[in-house]
Amino acid sequence: MLKKLLPGSMLTWFALTLCVGVGMSWVAISLFHVISRDQAVAALEDLRAAERIASAAHLLDNTSPVLRPALAQAISGSSLAVNASSASVTDRAVPPDRRTSRLLEVLSARLGSVQARELRVDYAKPIVQPAKQHFWLPTFWSPERSEGTNRLLSLQEEGPAFVVSMQLMDGSWLNFAFASVETLPLSTWPLMIGLIAAILIVLTLGVMAARLLTRPLARLATAAEALGRGGAPPDVPEAGLVEVRRAARAFNEMRRAIKRMIEDRTLMVAAISHDLRTPITRLRLRAEFIDDTEQQNKMLADLDQMEAIINSTLGFTREEGNPEPISEIKLSSLLGDVVAAHPPASFEKPTSQEFIIHGRIVALRRCFDNLITNALRYGRSARVKLGAGERQFVVTVEDDGPGIPPERIDDVFRPFVRLEPSRNRDSGGAGLGLTIARTVILSHGGTIRLENRKEGGLRVTVELPKG
Repeated sequence: MLKKLLPGSMLTWFALTLCVGVGMSWVAISLFHVISRDQAVAALEDLRAAERIASAAHLLDNTSPVLRPALAQAISGSSLAVNASSASVTDRAVPPDRRTSRLLEVLSARLGSVQARELRVDYAKPIVQPAKQHFWLPTFWSPERSEGTNRLLSLQEEGPAFVVSMQLMDGSWLNFAFASVETLPLSTWPLMIGLIAAILIVLTLGVMAARLLTRPLARLATAAEALGRGGAPPDVPEAGLVEVRRAARAFNEMRRAIKRMIEDRTLMVAAISHDLRTPITRLRLRAEFIDDTEQQNKMLADLDQMEAIINSTLGFTREEGNPEPISEIKLSSLLGDVVAAHPPASFEKPTSQEFIIHGRIVALRRCFDNLITNALRYGRSARVKLGAGERQFVVTVEDDGPGIPPERIDDVFRPFVRLEPSRNRDSGGAGLGLTIARTVILSHGGTIRLENRKEGGLRVTVELPKG
């Protein structure tokens, strides 16, 4: 299931990698930025709050105790709540942590002439208030205590807050509360739009670079497939990146070397066959003057076998040379014609489907003729069936013979290999029939395999790509 979801092309993989890489980089950078920004903002807000608390403490310390509650209520705001009372809102001195220690240090430095018996800093958690209370307030800020001081920073209405309690020399307490800035939003719309724009720009440039890389590779793959099917593709353009140019140059050199090798071997075999035909013809003429009929027949049979071997060898080299052009072929008609030339053979195919392929009709005719001939010669019957798979046409040839030993199945595709050891022309050919058949099928981009049937006999399965 996972393999089906993963992309199959290099271009898709490259685009996916770019998107994931840019996205993960953005998340990592954003997290680092947010952490650093939050620390700086928290320190700045604590400093500002300490400055305001120190200013309010200076003012209230120099104010008459009778006027302090009213003045405290007057200077309270949405970001700093001030209360003057006879009790501390913190029940005990809380052990300082990093932020409370920093706040205590700043307050101690800013208070100056304000003489305080005790200074407490508490970090209060959110408290759910009664109805009509939509923001955090310590319990001493409840409506029953002081309606005028129930104001805090609107952004942090339900968040935690710092509470500072300061006992003056006359025993009264000044209590301050301000919202705690813990964190800021991870992302904003401008940042998201910037991220999307960055991904699109990087993706566009990356896809252009990937196409520059994959286009020559695609041409190289197409040429290699054509060469593997026996075609004669032109030289691949040696353009693009250095590595791609080197691969194209190596492929072109290999293709030319293979072409020269096949041409040299074809010329050599043609020359040998031409040179052999002359002495064979002379021997055939001399055999006509032999008085012993039995010896004469044996010699003529040997000469026929030699000539058949030469013709088979020429046919094999001709298939590897592939001089025949590609054309559109109706596979059902071709098989029907070949089966009709071998009356004992039978042919079965679906009647509602066209079987069109592109290939070399003479080569394919020779291929299936060899398969049917072998089935009739060694298996006493030949049942040909034509069907269609998802991407290929399937041709099977079955017989009722003895089959092939499993360990020898691969050997029969090798040139001049025969399972019948006598090498008698009457009991078998030159050992090139299956070799030629495999060469033809492979040159058409197909596959051929042999298997012994459970009921007895041999099954040859040929798969040819559609179209």
